[in-house]
Amino acid sequence: MRSAAALALVLASALALAGCGGSKLPKGVDDEALTQAVGRAIGSPSTCVLIAQADGKVLWTGGGYISCARNLPTCEGKTSTAQDVLKANLAGEARFISCDSSATNRVGWAMGPMPASEGRQSSGLRYLAVMEGERALPGIEIQDRVERAFVNAGF
Repeated sequence: MRSAAALALVLASALALAGCGGSKLPKGVDDEALTQAVGRAIGSPSTCVLIAQADGKVLWTGGGYISCARNLPTCEGKTSTAQDVLKANLAGEARFISCDSSATNRVGWAMGPMPASEGRQSSGLRYLAVMEGERALPGIEIQDRVERAFVNAGF
């Protein structure tokens, strides 16, 4: 029970940073609702979620600075930060990828255009979500969960 409470505290602290920086999310998308939806869907101390404009300018960050700033295996033979992977994937369809990041850890990536809920037009924004660790979700699961969270938050 204590570990679950500790994880919840770490998650809340990490995701509290999500709204820092004066995001300019589309009308109808509440920053707090987005933070909560993403936290429930894929929140962990090893999670980083970025939402950016088509030019790569990051509008919203979910997760701690360390999770977003560290170099991780891209599963394509390189290591890179979340922001650099996002910038390299500012066009094209949504995609996901997973691989081992060490003898005991895995990394999962999901990225693509922000989904739009029924009745809403596309925002034109892009996202990237990554998790790394012993219990990191596979990229396909990250994609499914985070895209549902975005729609639940008003996208």
